[in-house]
Amino acid sequence: MEFISIPCHESLRPFIRNYWMLNSWCTATGTQQIFSNGAASLQFYLSQDIRIDDGNRRYRTVLYHQNMQKVGVVTDEGAFNTFGVEFVPFCSRMFFSHEMTDNYTSPEELRDEVFIILCKSIYEADSTEERVTLLDEFFLRRLAQFPEGDINIERLCHVFDDMVPTDGSAARPPHCRNEFSPADLASTACLSQKQFTRVFNKYVGMNPKSYLRLLRFHKALMEIQSSSDSSSLTNIAWSCGYYDLAHMTSDFRDICGFSPSELIRHGQELTEAFGQKFTGLMKKKIKIENLI
Repeated sequence: MEFISIPCHESLRPFIRNYWMLNSWCTATGTQQIFSNGAASLQFYLSQDIRIDDGNRRYRTVLYHQNMQKVGVVTDEGAFNTFGVEFVPFCSRMFFSHEMTDNYTSPEELRDEVFIILCKSIYEADSTEERVTLLDEFFLRRLAQFPEGDINIERLCHVFDDMVPTDGSAARPPHCRNEFSPADLASTACLSQKQFTRVFNKYVGMNPKSYLRLLRFHKALMEIQSSSDSSSLTNIAWSCGYYDLAHMTSDFRDICGFSPSELIRHGQELTEAFGQKFTGLMKKKIKIENLI
């Protein structure tokens, strides 16, 4: 598997986190569970169509809205190469007019002819560099058409600057030890809590309380990934703002489908994401075999 992060045009960086390319191979038909990181994403499946949540419909391009619900991407055996875009959480609406009530949308469902033409060009492109150029040009044109007087984008930009530091951890307000509350965020945006919830839902795709819950989950996930001691889960739960380990376990099951201990066990068996058990194993094996 090869994953490459690719920077977008510098004028787009306040609104788009990055482009990326994933090259991998599926050994059999299976389902990959995707859980939200709070940001909408656009994915072009270059080598095969996919199905979602065991449905019959095939998709080639999907705009994922990233609410709190998990999505299962069903792939077939063979090459699985994907070109993607990850947006700043509240900025996908600057480029696409869509209601984020569902988990995902296809270009045809958006009825956006220019977007549909872009998708065709992305699949016909000969290289990643050509795809990057196509996306930069498309998003820069859309950005130029976006009304400058959208005060809600300004409000959300101010809120997210306070809420999510550059290291991706869940921020805490400077005036107290507790994490942000929806009321704190509404105050930062200079809106009533009811008005702010409506604006946040429209641009982000979930309510402020759910987004803060997601931030807390990812903060705990980073803590678990960096800890080699599974017995410290209770301490991690407390440090990340959960009432207790049972509360954190319930959140993990809702968001990613695994308890923290199950995630550690599967991660140690299959990935380099958790602990040191697997890291470097193949490099050591290759070196040994080269000496024989």
